[in-house]
Amino acid sequence: MRGMILAGLLIAAPALADPAALLARGNAWRALDEFGAALRDYDLALREAPGRADILAERALTLHRLGEIEAARTTLAAAIAAAGPRDSAPFTARAGLAALARQDAAAAEDLAEALRRAPGDARALALRTLLEARQGLGSAPDPRVMEQLRHAFGPWLAV
Repeated sequence: MRGMILAGLLIAAPALADPAALLARGNAWRALDEFGAALRDYDLALREAPGRADILAERALTLHRLGEIEAARTTLAAAIAAAGPRDSAPFTARAGLAALARQDAAAAEDLAEALRRAPGDARALALRTLLEARQGLGSAPDPRVMEQLRHAFGPWLAV
């Protein structure tokens, strides 16, 4: 029911030109597994803000969820190249994909960079908790946090 209400709001929303609003709406679509709609919003956002690292990173995650692995890698590389000194999103995205592939050392390296750039990056902190749980250094993230991580990176993400 919650998903139907959110989808109704997303469809009814007026056309937005603000990149941050389009990014948020794209993320909401991805959370509903509506990947085509998410990509449309990310593309609209990139028309307004070409090369914006956080939008490119979310677009890469969506392409990955669609199984377009090479396109996801290319887009993520562009996001990392475009990242400014405080842009953590591309590194967090790459860490999440590495964690999904159980490449925990690579994930930890990218998380360290993401948290160096933005110490309060909630997604990076949640991924770090996940990696620590895998190593037996702590407990798993809260189930609600795990659900959000799975929406971002893929349903196969696990401790």
